[in-house]
Amino acid sequence: MTRIAIVGMACRYPDAKNPSELWDNAVAGRRAFRRLPDVRMNLDDYWDADPSTPDTFYARNAAVIEGYEFDRIAHKIAGSTFRSTDLTHWLALDTAGRALADAGFAGGEGLPRERTGVVVGNTLTGEFSRANVMRLRWPYVRRVMASALKEQEVWDDERIAEFLDDVELTYKEPFPAIDEDTLAGGLANTIAGRICNHFDLNGGGYTVDGACSSSLLSVTTAGTALINGDLDVAVAGGVDLSIDPFEIIGFAKTGALAKGEMKLYDRGSNGFWPGEGCGMIVLMREEDALAAGHRIYATIAGWGVSSDGQGGITRPEVSGYQLALRRAYDKAGFGIETVRLFEGHGTGTAVGDATELTALMGARRAADPKAPLAAITSIKGMIGHTKAAAGVAGLIKAAMAVNHQTLPPAIGTTDPHELLGEEKANLKALRKAEAWPEDAPRRAGVTAMGFGGINTHVVLDEPAGRRRTAPSRRSAALAHALQDAELLVVEGESAKALRARLNEVATFAAQVSYGQVADLAATLQRELRGLAHRAAVVVTSPEDAERRLTHLADLLESGETAYTAADGRSFLGRASGPARIGFLFPGQGSGNGTGGGALRRRFAEAAEVFDRAALPTTGDMVATDVAQPRIATGSAAGLRVLDALRLEASVAVGHSLGELSALHWSGALDEDTLLEAARVRGKAMAEHSSSGTMASLSVKPERAEQLIEGLSVVIAGYNGPEQTVVAGPVEEIDEVKRRAERSDIPCTRLNVSHAFHSPLVADSAASFGDWLANAPVGTVTGRVVSTVTGGELTPATDLAALLAEQITGPVRFTQAVSEAARGIDLFIEVGPGRVLSSLARATTGVPVVALNTDDESLRSLLQVAGAAYVAGAPVDLERLFQDRLIRPLQVGQEFSFFANPCEQAPRDLPQAERAPRAE
Repeated sequence: MTRIAIVGMACRYPDAKNPSELWDNAVAGRRAFRRLPDVRMNLDDYWDADPSTPDTFYARNAAVIEGYEFDRIAHKIAGSTFRSTDLTHWLALDTAGRALADAGFAGGEGLPRERTGVVVGNTLTGEFSRANVMRLRWPYVRRVMASALKEQEVWDDERIAEFLDDVELTYKEPFPAIDEDTLAGGLANTIAGRICNHFDLNGGGYTVDGACSSSLLSVTTAGTALINGDLDVAVAGGVDLSIDPFEIIGFAKTGALAKGEMKLYDRGSNGFWPGEGCGMIVLMREEDALAAGHRIYATIAGWGVSSDGQGGITRPEVSGYQLALRRAYDKAGFGIETVRLFEGHGTGTAVGDATELTALMGARRAADPKAPLAAITSIKGMIGHTKAAAGVAGLIKAAMAVNHQTLPPAIGTTDPHELLGEEKANLKALRKAEAWPEDAPRRAGVTAMGFGGINTHVVLDEPAGRRRTAPSRRSAALAHALQDAELLVVEGESAKALRARLNEVATFAAQVSYGQVADLAATLQRELRGLAHRAAVVVTSPEDAERRLTHLADLLESGETAYTAADGRSFLGRASGPARIGFLFPGQGSGNGTGGGALRRRFAEAAEVFDRAALPTTGDMVATDVAQPRIATGSAAGLRVLDALRLEASVAVGHSLGELSALHWSGALDEDTLLEAARVRGKAMAEHSSSGTMASLSVKPERAEQLIEGLSVVIAGYNGPEQTVVAGPVEEIDEVKRRAERSDIPCTRLNVSHAFHSPLVADSAASFGDWLANAPVGTVTGRVVSTVTGGELTPATDLAALLAEQITGPVRFTQAVSEAARGIDLFIEVGPGRVLSSLARATTGVPVVALNTDDESLRSLLQVAGAAYVAGAPVDLERLFQDRLIRPLQVGQEFSFFANPCEQAPRDLPQAERAPRAE
């Protein structure tokens, strides 16, 4: 097939004025969703949490364009024509002009006008022309009102007529008068015709409607015209501005809108949030584009279109979709198994996601049972379902991926769909952007599906003859920027001032988009002046931010000045001076991962530690020879990140294995020695320990001694005032468990491989001691309270002997953490899991937060930073925003959205009676 070159692109989508911004958002993970503005559709009139309530929808969020204004003067459009025409026309004209300029045809100059055509995807024109038809329905409204008023005794015909004459003026005021431009301005086909008219193009202009497949169908239609020789240049794309009751309530009644957070290709997929926008591309035959010297983003190698036949009208079918795939790759001349990126339809519905994944993976498996893993993603996770403009949005994103040689992350996927977790899965949802595999061709498949059962799949390939260069440095930098939560910090000169500021920020936060929560966080950080009264919240959405900030303001109103939320995501306090921090380092039994979680993805410092450790990715993560290196690696990585935030401690305590990490913090072990010591220690204990196990008893040590009397079981750990760990042979630990049960004492077998801290591991202590004899162990320079002795270590301490003794001796965590807590304002647990946090809190009463280095969310790090800031610890919060995609935002700034004329009706009236709303 003759290949089609993409030589120009332009778009306007929520939070993206052009393809570069759209791509940056895709790599950085910015989401454009926000609470649907009242000027668009008043939630008080249309929203209800109960999906069964008539004439309402249940999803409050949408992705809407902010700050757009069409320059009618520059486009030489008369005011009356502008007002009488649906806004989709003007957005499409503007975007098409920018696409032509991007292709080198600014203002249409240089185009072969007689052989340049326009094909636009659109459905139902737009909501504004639909709303304007309300003007012509005044007679119906008049008759209904007159009939109702006539039933009232005090209303005679003359009074009714006078009253309705006045109402008519108010009713019609938002809607433009019907004139010679109204009909053309409300048609879908004239969207394309208007572009042809403006640029004097004679190749033909028309609109195609394939529902949510429309814009991708426009690309295949234009491509066919180019291949057939009917056109030499084509403008193709789609436009959709339809977030109104007809579409949104319609989608709600099919169950397609998300009832919770919008997720896609996820175990929690539950529907989509709506979006809007416009995307246009300029196409030429590849040989013509090369001959003319045009820049080529990517080439279209093939496409396939199909229908589902007798399948569902509103839901996709595997067989129908796979037919489109076969047709596309037959045209392309290569197999689907060679494609490494799929920009999917991805509406986030349970049925839709499962159907799409099943079809794609099945097609790849049929082509090659050993097909390499390919990335699956969808732009809907960023900008919602833009319906008729969705396919071209995905196409632009995929073309940018090919051009930048980068595979984008799957935004909106938090817990990948069960089909992606199967052993035979050949698709994966990336958590962060990755460089395109060097040994793989740069090929992408883009899908759009629409009501009526239409399926469209377009295949992109890298341009012919282009020399492969290094991946985009900007994309590589932004790949580390993706966060699932943000830290908002607020301060005041007094509790009253702080409360006022919290309320101000909360009100503003409710108006911003998900992506702008990061902008807000950066703004608040830059405005800090070191005031004493402080608040911090870790939030995941604008609604979450509003709720948490308001709650803290309410607490201040009630007189509370210090507060830590049970979930550790809201803090309130007064910093009276530099806070003193203590670090806690966990031991075996903590965490279970070796990937490094969100910390590794977000911070190069953490990634470097995990890369050096080269931990296994499969196998038994509890096995001591794996567990000990992975735990030490997590603690070392966590320390690196805390160092980057300049968050320092004055004391450290390490639980069992964690003492190695505490000694590393103190300067006695460098990072390489720490990682090697953990590896050797774990290997020694795996190979030289006798069989045994451990159990935790919820009793004081004295009672534990009674329970193990007469057995070879020993106390292995003093974890808390009423938390004692015992170790010994398996059968004797079982006997301890039976004795505990008879006394109604809680007893839990620990998920460990050996009886650590008991004589059963004496041989491993000797083996580890041999290694320690020649290890580069220095002296302690920071304050470490040892869980071997329960006391503070000195520079004269024989660390090699201490660490060898530690293996068989009990862990005196209760004694050590109690000693360390003297004068400490906040403990931070550094490493996998949160095991020590509750133990330390119960023992000392000192607040504890955990930096869980296994966590796939960045929330735990932000909680640490927030708690430290509120406590008064010096912490470099600016580091949280380095190398991130942050856009200017000021608290209190006003936003501008497309306004539906129907929302200009008066609002200071009582709401219509309706069934009670379920929150």
